[in-house]
Amino acid sequence: MKTISSIQDLRKAQTAIENFKESYPNTFYRLMHLVNFTRQLQFKYEYLCGLMLGKDAYALQYAPHFVQRSIIDLYKNEIEKIHKHPQGLRALEQLMNAHLEIGYENFCLLVRGKSPEEIKGVYSNNRIIN
Repeated sequence: MKTISSIQDLRKAQTAIENFKESYPNTFYRLMHLVNFTRQLQFKYEYLCGLMLGKDAYALQYAPHFVQRSIIDLYKNEIEKIHKHPQGLRALEQLMNAHLEIGYENFCLLVRGKSPEEIKGVYSNNRIIN
């Protein structure tokens, strides 16, 4: 689901993600891997976040269609690896719940290193930021 969020909300989330990265580097590395893997498979970030947080009914709404079962199984196995970091996973759940207003897609874009300005499409120096 597309979520409209303010640039201030995105900046707050970006700061919180940076703090999370410093506090839980292993969990952040695993999260970054999952976000990039999701992008490469062209799955929706909502599907990733739903599965990662145990919201299966929510994830099902965004499940990819016409993808071989073996690919889905591989994807789910990768997601299970983040559960090997229970403290980091709890902190990640709290972080994501604290910033629900920006939506899972924007959250994942911030994890990938996009700036709030890039997400919002704000112009800088008379050019579009890529």
